[in-house]
Amino acid sequence: MRVIYNVAVTRISAFTAVWTALLAGSVALSVLAAQHETLPGDTWIMSWAQDRAYPGEALSDIVRAFTTTEVVLATGAMIVVALWLLGYRWEAGVLAVGLAVLPLLQAGLKEIVDRPRPMEPLVTLRTGFSSESFPAGHVMSPALLYGFLLYLTVSTPLPRVVRWLTGIWSVAVIVVAGPPNVWLGVHWPSDVLGGWAWGLVLAGALAIVLEGGRARYT
Repeated sequence: MRVIYNVAVTRISAFTAVWTALLAGSVALSVLAAQHETLPGDTWIMSWAQDRAYPGEALSDIVRAFTTTEVVLATGAMIVVALWLLGYRWEAGVLAVGLAVLPLLQAGLKEIVDRPRPMEPLVTLRTGFSSESFPAGHVMSPALLYGFLLYLTVSTPLPRVVRWLTGIWSVAVIVVAGPPNVWLGVHWPSDVLGGWAWGLVLAGALAIVLEGGRARYT
């Protein structure tokens, strides 16, 4: 039992070190975004991306539809219920807390950074928007939910097929959530990077809390 506890503590320490580095990078990126409307590479990447045929308006709209914060929260709520019914009470509770924090953290970051959206003639604006630019909410929200699910696939004794399918789907959603926002002209690439970073920061915090709870009651 002592050996298992020591292994758990080592895992938490390693997790915390990586998470702290990610948090520091996220804060630094946020400070830069608050001070500059664009960061190095933003305009070039935006121009290059918008000249591509892929992902196109139809696919971009589909991706943005299921990565909105509202859809992510609804999906996450269903996953919380499923985890609870399957007996994963700690996992369900921690995820529920993360989903409650998500919109508050996201809105707070947007208000504090207060970065304006890309505008014509710098970009071709292909859809509308309703909030500040940094971080990209359509990226931060799925990064939290699917980042946490990805963690569960490697830390929870789920059936093998469930772990593989969930892991592949989670990685795919996290990755594809970003490019459509740049292609549509509603976010600078650094906004997307900020969405990934802050979503994974929150997912990592949930993972650390869960690891701590597991270690305590192992």
